[in-house]
Amino acid sequence: MGKIILVQPKNGLNETIYAPLGLISLAAYIRPAYQSKIIDLRFDPLNYLYGQIKEQKPLIVGFSLLTGSCIIQVIDACKEIKRKYPKVKTVVGGIHPTFFPRQTLENPYIDFVVINEGEKTLLGLLKAIEDKTGLDTIANLGWKDRKGHVHINQGVEDFIPMDELPMPAWDLIDVERYVKILSNAPDDWVAGGEPSSRRVLNMYSSKGCPFPCSFCYNLFFNRRQWRSRNAENTVAELEMLNKKYGINYFIVHDDNFVVNKKRSLKIAELINAKGMNIKYSIDARIDAFDYEFLKKLKESGMCEIRVGCESGSNRVLNEIIQKRITKEQTLKAVEVAKDLDLKLILSFVIGWPTETVAERQETIDLVLQIQKINPKAAIYPLWVYIPYPGTNLFHQAVQLGFKEPQDLQSWGNYFWGKAHIPWLANPREYEIIHELSPLLWYNKTWKMIGKRSPKNVMKFIFMKSVRPILLPRFKYNFWRFPIDANMIIWLKNRVKRAA
Repeated sequence: MGKIILVQPKNGLNETIYAPLGLISLAAYIRPAYQSKIIDLRFDPLNYLYGQIKEQKPLIVGFSLLTGSCIIQVIDACKEIKRKYPKVKTVVGGIHPTFFPRQTLENPYIDFVVINEGEKTLLGLLKAIEDKTGLDTIANLGWKDRKGHVHINQGVEDFIPMDELPMPAWDLIDVERYVKILSNAPDDWVAGGEPSSRRVLNMYSSKGCPFPCSFCYNLFFNRRQWRSRNAENTVAELEMLNKKYGINYFIVHDDNFVVNKKRSLKIAELINAKGMNIKYSIDARIDAFDYEFLKKLKESGMCEIRVGCESGSNRVLNEIIQKRITKEQTLKAVEVAKDLDLKLILSFVIGWPTETVAERQETIDLVLQIQKINPKAAIYPLWVYIPYPGTNLFHQAVQLGFKEPQDLQSWGNYFWGKAHIPWLANPREYEIIHELSPLLWYNKTWKMIGKRSPKNVMKFIFMKSVRPILLPRFKYNFWRFPIDANMIIWLKNRVKRAA
């Protein structure tokens, strides 16, 4: 049986280490014909990967690739693989190579690119390499001929129905490594029980989203198609993970769990019918916050909702990012979540194309208003808008002067939280706001501190000390002479390292 090594790279210093759902899905699909080894470079060093290549002698080594710093690690790894094992083929797949297949293949150390979802394409590629047959008929594949010329094969319009996919190959990873990290996440990051009793893992039950948000990768990657596993198959996986690994809290990583409310309610009904004592979190849109609907989900264990609110300006929400929501709907949703005692994790972005400073302030004001309504609402840092490849807003950003990287290596220096955009009069101001916003949003009381370790106590004291200093700057939009702000950022980094 032919062998393949699938690799999850490291993507950044502050990365949350989730189970590699894409890789275990690929491994499950090709399992009848090929043996997979999954290596996670967030745990294992590169030398371990090279040693496994020497031992396993795989047909290919495949990397999952996102835009950002993981690109540098993947390029370095592919370069070393080519030096040590020139016969081993290197493959990359994921969002970034899907958006830039030709540019990705122009890198001399990458042999193949898998475009969009990879199950059928990867299986076809493995068979072609093993049988030494042609590559030009494999849909959604990018490749190079012997002269180094890049070829991008025609894609297919249809995705594989998710109920035709096998259950992900959970047995091919050390599940306990991910459970340990996710279960020990900060109390304000995940709901559902004390850390000592919580066993957390991520999974997914659907892909894509039908909404037209102009900044979202779904417009191109999933072509605005939402597809899902049925309720029975979804709950079967939940039950297996619960019984085999003791998972009692699930982070459901669907782009939008509640597109089909009937299906969502069926999942809740089956969880209750099986007597499963679990908690789970979901992603949803603000306009899905119906009291009775969410109440039924809560009765099955749903305890947390992650929502992309994006902006506090109705003009930005609808004219620029085409979110099709309003800030008034956001406030109503916060009220619904409070009434149901559901935890909210909300995200906002600043620096949108054509956004004014006044509209940026509307976003800050909305967050402060939300915290008054529901002090338990958790808010992500204010992200600085990053033009993401393959989106409608990316093309507008280019028209406004954004200079996109021209090769794969340059995309590796694309860091989130940095103001890469040319239309900002003072980009450093936006970066300061991003850095300081988590300190301002911190609104825990001493009673809300679960585990009072020295680390948590140090964090609490620091957060409570700096918040009164920062509040006037955020509230009155005053960012001149940021001596105190820069000092707090320096202290924040020191506290973080010490913890």
